[in-house]
Amino acid sequence: MYGEIIIGINMVFNYAILSFASRMAKSQTTWKRLLLASFIGAFPVTLFPNSAFAIVIAFLGMVVCAFGVSFTAWKGPSLIVLIGALFAGGVLTVFTDRFMFSDARVTVFVCALLAYISLYLLKTKWLDVRMARQMSTFSYTSVLSIWEGTTTIQVFIDTGNRCIEPLTGEAVHFVSFKAVESIIPKELVKPLHTWNTKDMHQLSKIPKQYQKNARLIRLQTVQGASWAVGFKFDHWVIGEGSELPTGYIVLTKEDNRYPEGAAAILHASALESITEERGTEHVA
Repeated sequence: MYGEIIIGINMVFNYAILSFASRMAKSQTTWKRLLLASFIGAFPVTLFPNSAFAIVIAFLGMVVCAFGVSFTAWKGPSLIVLIGALFAGGVLTVFTDRFMFSDARVTVFVCALLAYISLYLLKTKWLDVRMARQMSTFSYTSVLSIWEGTTTIQVFIDTGNRCIEPLTGEAVHFVSFKAVESIIPKELVKPLHTWNTKDMHQLSKIPKQYQKNARLIRLQTVQGASWAVGFKFDHWVIGEGSELPTGYIVLTKEDNRYPEGAAAILHASALESITEERGTEHVA
């Protein structure tokens, strides 16, 4: 009976690990195949618990059965299996060393529950890290030139920002007022501070010398519609020399929600400029 309990616990543990790896690697493996792989991984280890060779054979047999014979098919998931096994295995080791129920079914059930809870927590943290890494790839240092001034700004490319200036179709980017405050002309400071976003203003409120490069832009958010004034910038270089196409900036006062510590949210089209630069990076 003791051997059956050990096999059962190992199978549950293996199935939890393989299911976790299958989801993280986006594999199309069926649950039946994962179940068979779980048994293949549990049986040798139970018969030869102190054999390193048995552990290696069990691991290889398990991942090949679950994800395919081809090395390219199982090399990615196998790494995830190892990480999941180390994490969930540590939790189960602590549990089985201190607690062991007389009822085999209760023991297997509790072990399964612990394995799935620990792997769920690992998956959540894993996805958070992947999301953070993905977001960081859209974060760049940039140099903005406007109003005959230049300033360095940390920017974030927001793929959800599709705002455009309606007449020209040019991209609209959102910039923190504080980030460009040092280069804003004195004549513009008061009109921008007194601008009411709920009303449609006339550009006559903007000093005449800046009206040529200014546009009224209607913004639609979950809070409703609002109006902003956009200013055409002279040049905007991001990353390692990618220059953005001609566009407009809208200054925002509430920038505390900008991701990655950015001071500007760029239009989704900015990603094309970065992609083009990377695509020609290694061209001779």
